[in-house]
Amino acid sequence: PWFQAYAALAAVRDGILAIDGGLVITDEGGDDVTNRAMAFAKMIQGLGLGVTALLYDQGFVLTEETDIETAVMVPYGELMTAALAALDEAISLAGANPFTTKSPWMSTEYSSTELVKIMHSMKARFMAQVARTEAERSAVNWGAVISEINQGITEDFAIYGDDVYWWDYLKTYGEFRTWARADLKTIGPADQSGGFQAWMAMPVEQRNEFLVDTDDARITGGDPESDGLYYKYAGPSPFRPNRGTYHFSFYGSSRYDSYWDDWLGDMPYVTMAEMDHLKAEALYRTNGSMDEILQLVNKYRVPNSGLPPVTANGVVGQDRCVPKMPNGSCADLWETMKYEKRIEVWHTAMGIAFYDDRGWGDLVQHTAIQFPVPAQELLTLLMDVYTFGGPGGDGAAPDEIINPEFTPEVIKERVRTFERINNRHAKRLGELTQMK
Repeated sequence: PWFQAYAALAAVRDGILAIDGGLVITDEGGDDVTNRAMAFAKMIQGLGLGVTALLYDQGFVLTEETDIETAVMVPYGELMTAALAALDEAISLAGANPFTTKSPWMSTEYSSTELVKIMHSMKARFMAQVARTEAERSAVNWGAVISEINQGITEDFAIYGDDVYWWDYLKTYGEFRTWARADLKTIGPADQSGGFQAWMAMPVEQRNEFLVDTDDARITGGDPESDGLYYKYAGPSPFRPNRGTYHFSFYGSSRYDSYWDDWLGDMPYVTMAEMDHLKAEALYRTNGSMDEILQLVNKYRVPNSGLPPVTANGVVGQDRCVPKMPNGSCADLWETMKYEKRIEVWHTAMGIAFYDDRGWGDLVQHTAIQFPVPAQELLTLLMDVYTFGGPGGDGAAPDEIINPEFTPEVIKERVRTFERINNRHAKRLGELTQMK
């Protein structure tokens, strides 16, 4: 992500400097479309800076105003401030200069009006996701988030996957047959058998897959080995047990089955479900209308799950309540809202679940809350290599995953293994491209 984001930011910088230097861009008919190029460039600049701010603890604010010779890295908060400013500039340019994008830019043509809505929704997403802690998430300007959402998308925004220029790594590798299974911390709270509570009470290294008995029609069709609306029973996990059976699950997501078949079709990136659940959180945190909060959550829960609607008490008092907490109690409104968003917004875009859990304080103990600047970049800049995670850090990987036998020889072998895997993937993707 680091190198891809900065490749885009560098290209944008070059383009804007050329325009500032007098370059005029015209379309096939000879009309001046320089403002269209500037609006799109500023949007890409905002997205590149924003994604970098979400993932890394620091980075360069690389814009047309940056002096490359004296540039220094700034903390993620300053990166996000620059990202939001770039998006604001793009919104202003697009609002003042109506246009339609070219289809290769985003796989489909978009009007400037549509582009403005997408950028407002991206701003709302960024403003909430950048928080590293519960305190930072709580301190978000939630009123501003609501304002951005209200100016944002009114229907799902998706890029069309053509398996040539556009394809979605997240949805591709979320495929349950080979790469991934539904995490039991996500779907487990729907269980009514006590299996989830027993699983949570076990030492991590003893956890293994269990059958989920639930009335949530998104997960199963009633029988634990039947298919639900979003998930399906997939049998025993095909993974190596020495990598941790706590990752095992009988269930996989079937939401993007049609995309997995041939990597063609819509790849949702910003959805109404995400924006509605984010707005519900914003209203909850600002003591907004309870009726509106419940309406936004039940808009998806009731028709999709077949469960009773959420109330101001969450699901407390409901028979076979979903979700249940690790101690077996029925969840209050806040915990129910979190469960609903996890189920409804799964795999829409990279990092949503991670950024939410980070800001909600729900990451596993010692999980890294952000990434360091890549070592390759640090070595180029003659800076010290550093990391996050592990016991004693500001949030890091669990003790059980840390291997005390990591000698230099073992690390070198791991690197060689990853290189071999990388080469195989690259070869396979090349073969698939030629077949297409």
